[in-house]
Amino acid sequence: MMYLKSFNDMIQKIHPVLWRVICLVTAVIFFSLMLVPNLSRPTSMSLRTGFGIVIPSVGIVLLIVFSIPGRLGKIISLSTVMSIFALSLAGLWASGQTLSIMINGLIPISDAVSYYTDALRISYGMSISDFTAMRPLFASFLSFLLFITGRNLITALAIVTAIAGLASFLSSKEIQRTHGPVAAVFFLILMFLYFRHHSGTTMTESFGLPVSLLGLGLIWGGVRKEKQWEVLTGIALIALALNIRPGAMFVLPALLIWGGFVFRAKGRFSFRFFILGAILTASAFILNNIMIRILAGPNASAFSNFSWALYGLVSGGKSWTYIFEANPEGFETTSVYQLILAQFLQHPELALQGAIKYWRFFFSSSWYNAYSFVGGGNYWVNEAARYGMYLLNGIGIYHWWKNRTDPYASLAIFGALGVLASVPFVPPTDAYRVRLYAATIPFFALLPAMGMYSLFKNLKFKWLAWEMESSLFQPNSIATLSGILLFFTIIPAILLQSTDQRFNLPAVACPNSSSLIVVNFDKGTYINIHRGNVEFLDWMPNYHVGLFRNNAHDLADLNLTWQLKEINPPATLIATLDLASNHEALIIVDSKLLPPPGVQLSMCGTWETEPELTAFNIFHAESIEIVKRVDATDQGLP
Repeated sequence: MMYLKSFNDMIQKIHPVLWRVICLVTAVIFFSLMLVPNLSRPTSMSLRTGFGIVIPSVGIVLLIVFSIPGRLGKIISLSTVMSIFALSLAGLWASGQTLSIMINGLIPISDAVSYYTDALRISYGMSISDFTAMRPLFASFLSFLLFITGRNLITALAIVTAIAGLASFLSSKEIQRTHGPVAAVFFLILMFLYFRHHSGTTMTESFGLPVSLLGLGLIWGGVRKEKQWEVLTGIALIALALNIRPGAMFVLPALLIWGGFVFRAKGRFSFRFFILGAILTASAFILNNIMIRILAGPNASAFSNFSWALYGLVSGGKSWTYIFEANPEGFETTSVYQLILAQFLQHPELALQGAIKYWRFFFSSSWYNAYSFVGGGNYWVNEAARYGMYLLNGIGIYHWWKNRTDPYASLAIFGALGVLASVPFVPPTDAYRVRLYAATIPFFALLPAMGMYSLFKNLKFKWLAWEMESSLFQPNSIATLSGILLFFTIIPAILLQSTDQRFNLPAVACPNSSSLIVVNFDKGTYINIHRGNVEFLDWMPNYHVGLFRNNAHDLADLNLTWQLKEINPPATLIATLDLASNHEALIIVDSKLLPPPGVQLSMCGTWETEPELTAFNIFHAESIEIVKRVDATDQGLP
């Protein structure tokens, strides 16, 4: 203990800014080491999908490191958190997990491929699609990451995961400063459990959550220091997160009302806070619309698919696809709200029926319940976890009732009410594991975290219930990281959009039965499928064909499953953008035909024409020619 105190005294003399740099560099080193192939492989796979034993073990470890005093404790706790987030990503790369939006741990499909290829379009100076224009900020940020990594998707996704780990650490440390390590660690674990399902994917959830966490950190720190502008900035960040991943929008007015009461001074309510907050919140939406105009053009619009979900609500709780079933002859986008009004006026009771249906699913035992991300493969463990969360929510409500002037407890209550009010308009049945709520998922954790805090406080475990050390990272660190992310989300995309959009495409003649595509073959954008008798341990990007085919069964589309099972090794799957047609392409090619990455290629082959598979834009490459070498800084422009 004496040596520990001496070491803490020694490092205490280091300048705070330099010490933060040392902490961050150390944490990044640990993060990178966890992504080394075969290092801690079983642990990483357990952290990706496990729950019953591994998560409580992680909780104990975090509780220990969060309770270490001094600067030494801060560098250890940050490195531990970053390592845990990295191990979850490593578990994805080791298992080659396939999801409805991703093939074998990397190749994006469905919505994910649109965000990815639109990020590529931005990096090439092209306009994005109308789909991504509904929520362009993640594609904008991803385009910057692809630009600085030489379009290496694997590295870019690792950076996003690191940002999520850092944001989770910073926000949980703010909670620790006021409510001790138990509440902070509990909150952090819930954030990890949610994020691990989105780590390594090109979905907006992977960026919306960390931005929201930074906003919550600013709010928490602003309350502690009684600084309204920090709180207002935090609310604006959460508004920005809701533009990145639209979801429970009623959280925003709930936060403004909460702030109006907390900062009311001598009056009953601070209208100044409410109005300033409304202006800052609106600025996030204005910024989003400006980016839409810059990246997509004047005809694109934000949240255009919200009307589809609203039509499902007023129709009795149908899916967002119901509008297409109910109107098979088609409809004009501008007339959707007229259809909604007509449906509501004809059967107003169906809207209430739909809302009740969604709330029931929100509290059900299905994959659509509020805490469906808290669990693993065992049904009974999952049920125990779910009811445990409900119990902690109840304790959190009781804690607020006994301390109604507590701004933190009331923040948890108002946030929860904002989420609940949003449920009818953000149907949990439209996506599994409350995916649509990513930007407000921290508010799913605050109320039970308050319950955990109250429980341990009342049990007199003071060494766990109360703050042990002030955080290394002051709130200005959260503000700095937030500013950096905002800058690199907006500015680089605008600059890239102004680049020359013309390409000098090669004059290649393909056989009459073939089509030509031109692509940049980059590192980190492909997976290789090898024969079963080739000896190596599966790790991104190399997998045995048996594992690949087995993983293919987890796809939502059986037609794609059977298509992938027919691939014979050695084969390579590449996710990229066809520069000749400005069209996304999932390329399947014989690995022996490919040169090392870092080149622009012309490929002759055929597009998949089966009606059930055309949506996946599969291209079977038959011959390849090298057009030119493309280094890490060359975006393929003339």
